[in-house]
Amino acid sequence: MVSTLLLLLFGFVSTRDAGHGCLAERVDLIELNHFYDPQGRHVYDQVIFYNRHPGTGKFQVRAWCLVEDRESLSRRPVYQVATGIYRVDWLDSDQQVLRCIESRLHRESWSHVDPERIDKKKYDERLRLSLAQPPKRRKPMEEKLTKELAEGTDATNSEGTSETASLGKNWSNAIAQQPK
Repeated sequence: MVSTLLLLLFGFVSTRDAGHGCLAERVDLIELNHFYDPQGRHVYDQVIFYNRHPGTGKFQVRAWCLVEDRESLSRRPVYQVATGIYRVDWLDSDQQVLRCIESRLHRESWSHVDPERIDKKKYDERLRLSLAQPPKRRKPMEEKLTKELAEGTDATNSEGTSETASLGKNWSNAIAQQPK
C-alpha cells in the first residue's frame, strides 16, 4: 500500500507495453539538452528524464541517456500528435530492453553546464528514482515446473517425489510452524 502510494506521488507509471514490446514509463518532463564546451563547440546531446519532487515541486533527474543519431532509434523526443505526448524510444543496451518513455512536458536546452551533473551535486545519484528494471529471466527449473504444472503433470526430483508435492509439504510445514 505504501509503495503504491509512493509510486503515485512520484507520478510515474511503469508497464510492459505489449503493443510495442517495450518497457514503457511516464515521467514529468523530458529535456533534450545540447551541451557545449566553454569555447562554444558542440560536445554531445543528451535526453534527461525528470520527475517532480512531491515535497518541493522541483524537477529532479530520474535518468538520462546520450543521443546517438547513428541508431535507428535516435533517442530524440518525438511529439505524438494523436496523444499530445512526447515519447523517447531506445534500446537500452545495458539492460537489454527496448524502453519507451513518455511525458506531456518537453523542453530543449543549449548549455555550457550539464544539468544532470548539477542535479547529481544537489541530490545523491544513489537516491534517484531509477527507471524500471526488466523482468528477471526465469531459471530453467522454474520454467520446467511452470510448463509441467500447466500441462497437469508433476515434475519429479532425484528422490522420486513430486516437486509440487514437496513444495506443498514445505508450505504446509511453514504454515503449521507459525505462532498462533
